[in-house]
Amino acid sequence: MSDDNDIVNIKIAAGKRTYFVDVKQTRERKKYLKISENKRLDDGKYERYGVIFFEEDINNLVDALRSALQHFPTYKRPESKSRMEETKEKFSNAYQPWTKEDDNKLTELFCQGKTLKELSDIFQRNIGAITSRIAKLNLKERY
Repeated sequence: MSDDNDIVNIKIAAGKRTYFVDVKQTRERKKYLKISENKRLDDGKYERYGVIFFEEDINNLVDALRSALQHFPTYKRPESKSRMEETKEKFSNAYQPWTKEDDNKLTELFCQGKTLKELSDIFQRNIGAITSRIAKLNLKERY
């Protein structure tokens, strides 16, 4: 059940237990995190327990959770990609050597007044790589 103070509600179903992770705010607009557990008892009734962390304590909670998670071999850390891998996903020619044909085409398109964004799209390289190559070929000084 949500109310006007709810920002985010996440429900985690786990057998007879249901966990809720809610981001809420007070009337004064101060954010807090509420973690609660509802457990269905054999007689059909529910037990409810909860804990609240205010915004100023969130970093301490996150640090404690990171530390605790190291002791769970089943915990899957989020895969992180290197900056190079992320760049290669965005630009298929990233980190590839420039060919003579690439240099000639860059020179021609630069002289036509193509923008850095357009050149980036054409060559499938990031804008920094385009800017560096323009400088290496002295295109600004030559044209």
